[in-house]
Amino acid sequence: MKFAHKLTLAIVLPLCVALSLGGTWSIHQNFLEALDTAVRTNSSAQMRQRYALENELTDVQGDSANEIYTRLCIYEQEQRTLGEEGQLFTVMGENGTVLYSTMPLDIPYREQQQAVTTGEDRVFYVDTGATKYQLLTTPLRGLSRTMWLVNVYDVTAQFAERDRQVRQHLTLEGVALLLAGAAAALMARLLTRPLHQLELASRALSSGEQSARADIHSGDELEQLGQAFNHMANTLISQMQALEEESARQKRFVAAFTHELKTPMTAILGYADLLRKGEQTADKRHRAAGYIFQEASRLETLGQELLQLFGLEQGGITREPIQLSMVWGDVIRSLPDLAGRLTVEGLDPTLRANRSLLGTLLRNLVLNAAAADTQGGNIRLWCDRRDGVLCLGVTDTGPGIPAEELEKLREPFYRLDKSRSRQNGGNGLGLTICEHIAQAHGTTLRMESEVGKGTTVWIPWEEAEPCV
Repeated sequence: MKFAHKLTLAIVLPLCVALSLGGTWSIHQNFLEALDTAVRTNSSAQMRQRYALENELTDVQGDSANEIYTRLCIYEQEQRTLGEEGQLFTVMGENGTVLYSTMPLDIPYREQQQAVTTGEDRVFYVDTGATKYQLLTTPLRGLSRTMWLVNVYDVTAQFAERDRQVRQHLTLEGVALLLAGAAAALMARLLTRPLHQLELASRALSSGEQSARADIHSGDELEQLGQAFNHMANTLISQMQALEEESARQKRFVAAFTHELKTPMTAILGYADLLRKGEQTADKRHRAAGYIFQEASRLETLGQELLQLFGLEQGGITREPIQLSMVWGDVIRSLPDLAGRLTVEGLDPTLRANRSLLGTLLRNLVLNAAAADTQGGNIRLWCDRRDGVLCLGVTDTGPGIPAEELEKLREPFYRLDKSRSRQNGGNGLGLTICEHIAQAHGTTLRMESEVGKGTTVWIPWEEAEPCV
């Protein structure tokens, strides 16, 4: 059963019970009051008749049934003369003997006798099918023998009124429930529409429709639920995209790593096989050994860089205050072949960094700049403030990098010019290592480049208190 149907039943059923119980109680109370009114009215009429009969029979001597019957016939005749005909009654003796009766034939004798046996102040009802009767009993006092007056009154109208009220109530209740059911169904549909939208959105999302969202504007908790669902969907899509991108990067990494291994391993195997096949001239052996050494060195460098990269991903570096000029000095001393092309400009602040890792980062940036500018142009090492933030940077005057290639440079083994990188011995991991070093320090690389005008790589960095 749908929630809307349950909600409709939850509204209609209590209303049905309330109307039924309330209507039944009200009709029953009205019916009892009508019967009580009839009892009071009929009791007054019975008392008047009792006094009249006692007056009529007070001088009857003994227990002569004939005389009693005669007197009662005279009484009945007098009542008809006075226009009081239609009185239905029975006069019984103490043993249940009927002395006189104007009762309808459809009222059983046993009902009359039971009324006498029970005594005064009791009301009996007889249902003959078409007519409903009310029986009242009272003793006739002050006579020479015990006699009972049993009166019967037609209360069919009171029962008919009760039945009419029941039918009327059922009709009104049916109409009310029908209208209430329609209103409840409409209200339930309006209330559950946001849930239906959530269901459709979740199904669409689960089937791969990433743009599926719940458009709910109910101004209540359901709208908040819809917003939470949309936020969850956005987060889920972002995570899925991030996982897809990560998966794609891993595949590219594996493919590039396999390619990087294949080239030196092929050269090593080829030259080793040449040496294994037999005697070679000294010159060939020397060249083969040189190639093997060169490619093995490349593999060693690749392994060291990978170990450094994996170590950075584990985090946990130590940082301390260090003067930037000391780091610049470490970089320049480690690159004696490029010392003539390097210039240091700008501020000399105290940084909070790992000296060795920061030196590696800046050294790799200088090597990338030198490899990009094959014309031997100047490489500028600088430190300045941008929008109040301390920044370190390396700027070259090389050919520049197309905008669509900038972000790809951060990926392992990616090369803008693959052939040139191999000739220079690069593995395509330098900038990736730089990125991980920056992230380990809580910052990230920023790259700016224009084709034909050179490239700048800079890093926002945390400044420390000056060393004393």
